[in-house]
Amino acid sequence: MALTVPNAMDTIDSAQKNAIVHDQEFLLQGSVLDASLLVVIDRLRGLCDNADIQPETFHDHEIVFLLKDFSAAPTPGPTSQGVMLRVRRAVDHPELPYQLRYVGFPEIGTSALLRNCLDVAVSSNVCEFLQELGAKIDHEFITKGYVMKKGRIKVTIFKMYKMGSGITKDNLEPLTMSHLVELSVLTTKTDKSVADDLRNLADQLRPLVQLERVDYRRL
Repeated sequence: MALTVPNAMDTIDSAQKNAIVHDQEFLLQGSVLDASLLVVIDRLRGLCDNADIQPETFHDHEIVFLLKDFSAAPTPGPTSQGVMLRVRRAVDHPELPYQLRYVGFPEIGTSALLRNCLDVAVSSNVCEFLQELGAKIDHEFITKGYVMKKGRIKVTIFKMYKMGSGITKDNLEPLTMSHLVELSVLTTKTDKSVADDLRNLADQLRPLVQLERVDYRRL
């Protein structure tokens, strides 16, 4: 009897149609002034898992590439903006693989922002590969902060820093006087209950921080 081997693309397509691939991110965002950071962290430690241990820290370098036909005449609509691809590396853990992330355009239809999101572990020459494809660097920055978990919800609190000449790992220049706060869950589009879980946690953080669905198309 002949053995039928499924095509790789057919397998991926089937997984997406059957909601097996977690390629949708529900997201709420806000900010807190640096002076109130410790208060918010203490509050989150009480709400999140493993409250008896210090939250995990991270220090990442992120480069945002823009992939599009730069020679074409601009046309209205989001497709004319091209595709943004984000390359992230852990500064404090150079042994870890780089992360390549695609984030789609947001959908505003629930109590949290919903967007397509794909993360892939890649090799350290990913930047050269993207530039060979014609992608150009749009901007880059450093993030330093904390990560916590509450069930399936990922909580990140981080500060963004400039990249430039004369700026070193130990001498970073902050972009703002505040920290960003994000609640996110990577799941399937059919799992609408995630948005309610995010909103419930966000409500417990008021009035320390106001977490909302941010529509970047209006900025």
